[in-house]
Amino acid sequence: MIKQTGNRDNDYSFDEYLYVRDHFNYYRDDPFFQALVKKHAGDDYNEIHQALEALSDKASFYYRDLAAEGGTIENRVKITKLKHYDAYNHRIDRLDRSSETVALEKEVLGLGLFDPKMNTPWSRFVKCFLLYQNSEAGVMCGFGGTHGLIALMEKYEQSGTLSPEAIEALAHCREGRDYKGEHEYASAGQYMSEIQGGSDVGANQVEAEFIEEEGKDGKAGVWRIYGKKFFCSATQSQYTFLTAKPKNTDSDTQVATFLVPAWLPENREKEIRNGYTIDRLKSKLGLSELPTAEITFNGAVAYPVGPLKDGMANIVGVVLALSRFHVAFGTAAGMLRMYREASLYAQFRKAFTLPIAQFPMMANQLHDLEITAKRTSAGCFKLYDEARDLNEKLAAGLKELEAIADLSHRRRLYRLREMILLQKIVVAHDGPTFTRQAISTFGGHGIMEDFSAFPRLMRDGLIQELWEGPRNVLLTQIHRDFGRVKEWYPAADFVRDILIGAPENVIEPLAKRFQKVIDHPHLMMNDQKTRDICREWEQLSAHMVHAYQDQALIELNFQEKAETFSQLKKKFKNRNTDQTTDYTAKPITTNAPEKETEEA
Repeated sequence: MIKQTGNRDNDYSFDEYLYVRDHFNYYRDDPFFQALVKKHAGDDYNEIHQALEALSDKASFYYRDLAAEGGTIENRVKITKLKHYDAYNHRIDRLDRSSETVALEKEVLGLGLFDPKMNTPWSRFVKCFLLYQNSEAGVMCGFGGTHGLIALMEKYEQSGTLSPEAIEALAHCREGRDYKGEHEYASAGQYMSEIQGGSDVGANQVEAEFIEEEGKDGKAGVWRIYGKKFFCSATQSQYTFLTAKPKNTDSDTQVATFLVPAWLPENREKEIRNGYTIDRLKSKLGLSELPTAEITFNGAVAYPVGPLKDGMANIVGVVLALSRFHVAFGTAAGMLRMYREASLYAQFRKAFTLPIAQFPMMANQLHDLEITAKRTSAGCFKLYDEARDLNEKLAAGLKELEAIADLSHRRRLYRLREMILLQKIVVAHDGPTFTRQAISTFGGHGIMEDFSAFPRLMRDGLIQELWEGPRNVLLTQIHRDFGRVKEWYPAADFVRDILIGAPENVIEPLAKRFQKVIDHPHLMMNDQKTRDICREWEQLSAHMVHAYQDQALIELNFQEKAETFSQLKKKFKNRNTDQTTDYTAKPITTNAPEKETEEA
């Protein structure tokens, strides 16, 4: 330790670190991200590479700053506020979101990521991965919900079973439509959970009833929704994908799926909600910029999506599968950012005269963060590559799978279904542990809301772990699935198939353990043997997914070393000298009127 006298005029500054951190371009300056894209993009690489460079110039700076401002304490408080009535006693249930969040949502939706004229499924995926480095930010949950709604509606688009209104809504979300002089892409929420059931969607009590008589809204011969939904996120969206039990039908004890517009077309300008009230907004631990509400439906006009009897299969196999995939690769993207910023800080910050990155304990910690971030990202890219190869056609349920005569293709679709579940469980569980380690790199500064994005990412990660089903529920579901398919897909074979290319001394022990877990009859009996199997299953699920991720990272064969703090500082100074436009210098605020805030 150096002995020195005090200095009342301490001039210590973080500016050098901030300069490097805030000039880092998420895609242009990350050779690992580029390597992932190059390996998996195939013939489309050059086009996608250029598109990502252009988007990264915005996402890394302008979008980043919008997300940061929208996540401030003041704006998180704001999102719990709701204006039920206007000055003339009209019920409007207007949301009060920050102008930064509204601007960011408009930017992201304006990318037309589902529009086939503007993007392919692959370009959508990699652009989403880039956007997720700024966290959910009050935007990406609605985007994931929109993905699920579009995928399910496309499944029935050519069958003639969708109503004209549902087809128009699909076009609004996918191709967009003109509204107030601009081309607008709509978003959609997913309202499934109710107060009594949570993840037990089958216990839902909200009803759908076909009503011939004309209602106060002028609509006759339509389905209407009645009852309460308790966790309704992305409440700002123009459409909702909703579950309800269809009254007076042969399926009245089963969950069906419906599209519900937030406003009927003629009532959007008047802010007259479509037969429902937003009772209150939740004050959540994480995803705080995203409005989540308790809603009462009292005759909302709704349009069925798919056969009424297939609701649960469509929810689990298509809609929730895509949402769970978003949880996984969104978490992976956040990991890449956190590792990068933690590593840069550790190279900048000195203690006892040395950069803290040089201390063995910190070096180990950074190494663990790097490996976790890279293998998680590689695993997500590898799994999406499989989904893309299957044209994102997810099987709605096991009955649909078993109708496929080609056993090889049936197994492939089943592998994708179960790996999406396993990946979500493990990545979402890894996320908070990863973020805690990244935060500790900053010491006491790590818990400061305005020092880095990490506290926001930590809160979001805790929510993602529960989003679309907590770990224990999903592990139980997977165990039940494998018990049902054991005649045509033994558990041990599943492990061997997902780990092709891995060493045999990795594959076979995992295959043996998994077969033992699945051979246990079920996980619903509270005896000691079942509890032991459950504990083994929790540990094994992580080992299996980590082995899959490790193999994906090996296949990437990425050898390049990251640029050091000093190298990046020199590069960024040269870049700013050479370029005529500094794309870090973007405005971060907009002044959207309150009504436009609601409808953006």
